Amino acid sequence: MESQNIKETSTEHSSVVKVAILLVIGAIAPMLDTTMTNVAINTIMKDLNSSVNMVQWVTTSYILALGIVVPIAGWMVDHFSGKKIYLTSLLVFLIGSIISGVSTDINMLIIGRIIQGAGAGIIISMVTTLVVRATGPEGLGSIMAIVSLPVVLAPVLGPTFGGFIIKSLNWHWIFYVNIPIALASLILLYFMMPQFKPIVAKKPFDWISLLFLGGAFTSLILGITKLSSGGKFTNTNVFVPILIGFGLLISYAIYALIFPKRALVSLKLFKFPSFTASSILLLLSGLTVNGAMFILPLYLQNIRGLSVVMSGIYLIAQGLGLLIARSQIGRLTDRIGARWVVLVAIVIAVIGTLPFAYFNAKTATWIILATLFIRGIAQGGMTIPIMSDAYSGVPSELVSEATTASRMLQNIGGAFGTALLATWIQTQLNGELMTPAHLNSAYQGAFVVTVIVTVLAVIPAWFLSHHMTKENI
Repeated sequence: MESQNIKETSTEHSSVVKVAILLVIGAIAPMLDTTMTNVAINTIMKDLNSSVNMVQWVTTSYILALGIVVPIAGWMVDHFSGKKIYLTSLLVFLIGSIISGVSTDINMLIIGRIIQGAGAGIIISMVTTLVVRATGPEGLGSIMAIVSLPVVLAPVLGPTFGGFIIKSLNWHWIFYVNIPIALASLILLYFMMPQFKPIVAKKPFDWISLLFLGGAFTSLILGITKLSSGGKFTNTNVFVPILIGFGLLISYAIYALIFPKRALVSLKLFKFPSFTASSILLLLSGLTVNGAMFILPLYLQNIRGLSVVMSGIYLIAQGLGLLIARSQIGRLTDRIGARWVVLVAIVIAVIGTLPFAYFNAKTATWIILATLFIRGIAQGGMTIPIMSDAYSGVPSELVSEATTASRMLQNIGGAFGTALLATWIQTQLNGELMTPAHLNSAYQGAFVVTVIVTVLAVIPAWFLSHHMTKENI
């Protein structure tokens, strides 16, 4: 009887792993697309004779479309077949990629990017929601080790592939490369993906919630984008959108308290300590994870003098650290909870980031690669447990809403972290001669800022789930 139960459990686990892998395959192209496109921005600007302000919308329009559809995705997955929504979203992303690829002017490219972003936003949100539904609360760490792979590897592999494509072909192929990947994913998912039927009673879509949440996301991202492109917090085009964004978020919270049955994201989620702690950590991940990933390629290119492709190859060391550690991190999270895994990962992150505040152009290559490898281990430890713990104790009917809230916070945090570090570097260089010494000093300061925020992450990490027992140790 016991061996039969073990066999059934093993079969169920392998089935969930299969579903997770299928969903991840569908998300590969959208995840890689953003980081590959960033590499091509300068080339696109010159080829289409565009201004800097206009070409920024190639990235910004994608991020905005992605963020605005997240609340819609959360509602849709509760009301329609998960498989149909996922396949339709992948098709939308494919159409957006084709339009972007054949674009001959900047306006057409921006339209293509909006369509891409809309498809990608639904895909990326649904991967986590559907996997959590298939897995349940137990054993989520091991499955998140699979699901998080595109999230954490995209910033490492994207610039390398993007740089290689730009060097060997032209920027149009940044988008054409999505076509075979998306087509293969569509065929595979059509035949192998389960239906994922809706699990709750029909609830009308709440347009007021979308207005508040979508408006808040749009305003915050616009303000943050202006900040990262050379603005200051005191500039009207920076602080006004950010103030409007916070105002809309507060308005949504009041609305959700008054009309809890209408709201797209229930405030009940914040009654779960693990969800609240995970949400704060996802917001901080903009600096602890995304921020460092933003400045590392720039540091390697501007201080070490590496090409885009070579800087990407250096960052593979970080990806290897993650790949080697991820399965153990997932298993440990399932055994002892997220708290201690994340706390240890924070210590490792400091060890793998602080040295960059002292490195210079003469630092030995092997030391940089070893430090990046250590950072990769920390990145897995600060991503997998946090993503899985966002659902700890959350009832199944609130899973899609938990995904909506955590995804929006992660997107805003990522944008803000990048903008803050870009502003820091720019502020340090203002009025200074652009000498290698000044440039190196500015980057070193940015790494110190990253380390400080990483240390502060200890506070919310303490409130993550933990079930350390003598049996587990």
